Amino acid sequence: MKILHLISGGDTGGAKTHVLTLLNGLRKIGVETELLCIMEGVFTREASDVGIPVTIIPQKKRYDLKVLKKIKEYINLSDFDMVHCHGARANYIAMFIRNGINKPMLTTLHSDYKLDFKDNFFKQMFFAPVNAIALRSFRYILTVTLTFKNMLIERGFDENRLYVVYNGIDFEKKDKFIPKEDFLAKYKIPYDKDCRYVGLAARFQVVKGVIYFLEAAEKVCAVNPNVKFLIAGDGDLKDEFRRFIKDRKLEDKIFLLGFVKDINSFYNAIDINTLTSLSESFPYALLEGAKMKKATIAAAVGGIVEMIKDNETGYLVKKADSRLLAEKINKLLNDDKLRESFAVNFYNYAKENFSAEKMAYTHKQIYEKIAKENER
Repeated sequence: MKILHLISGGDTGGAKTHVLTLLNGLRKIGVETELLCIMEGVFTREASDVGIPVTIIPQKKRYDLKVLKKIKEYINLSDFDMVHCHGARANYIAMFIRNGINKPMLTTLHSDYKLDFKDNFFKQMFFAPVNAIALRSFRYILTVTLTFKNMLIERGFDENRLYVVYNGIDFEKKDKFIPKEDFLAKYKIPYDKDCRYVGLAARFQVVKGVIYFLEAAEKVCAVNPNVKFLIAGDGDLKDEFRRFIKDRKLEDKIFLLGFVKDINSFYNAIDINTLTSLSESFPYALLEGAKMKKATIAAAVGGIVEMIKDNETGYLVKKADSRLLAEKINKLLNDDKLRESFAVNFYNYAKENFSAEKMAYTHKQIYEKIAKENER
């Protein structure tokens, strides 16, 4: 089989990790893959670096429809078995060209499409509804959580055309990272063997709930002097978070690291991994932490409740509840055995259920089913 994956190309974070991990996994089990993107960026460069064929047909603006004819011609003149879309822009393009494409098309829902543009009023008013319409034009939709599948069913989507495929991570790959002391020194953070480090990796957007991590950090620091908080991320709320830290005189306790390219070294440096999102899909920020055997605390939203077994592989907390988050952080800070138990349990559970290999095989089975349906 040969599958074309259509995605904007400017993606970062979980979407980038998902697609690159998926395409690498598919290639290992004999499924040919290629990327078609409408812009160049870190995503396309990383794909090329690992040997994934990448074609770029530039679209300078979202409303530039000249690109549609070129994309349609490229797909029809190629020998792909089907086209797999990822993200709002790819869905938007697919909606306009699907009637002129002689191959089946499917898409993966990576997030709640009603919340995708929540931090941008214009995009929320225009692109969110367009994406909602585009999604309904697909005959096949993959969701990265059972929660999302049920959400689509509640919104009137046909259950028979929905498939659940959990995100996966390559547990066999030996990731490189620098020692904890070296990572901290890079950001001028003092290393103390008696100190514990609590981390969060997230974009600085309202939906990621970073403010609740900061509020919890303030509460923990008031009772525990041997802890520091590290945040890997960047975004429009950076100045607001800086003011929060400065106003509360926590500059020596909470550190904003900015975008961290070497994310494995970040996870290696922390003792507790957290995620405070108000809405989530099936976040790689938790899978990456699991692979590095880090104790985990996360908000019980989206697919996280399918990923973490409360009090067994980590702690689940109510979203936007900084008091409870602080309480759980303190419990793990004060109990080395419990912290280690959570870390090992989550690693073993994720390796068994959320591997890149399992994700790739599930996709292959779905592709084969779709191909048979379209032969008839």
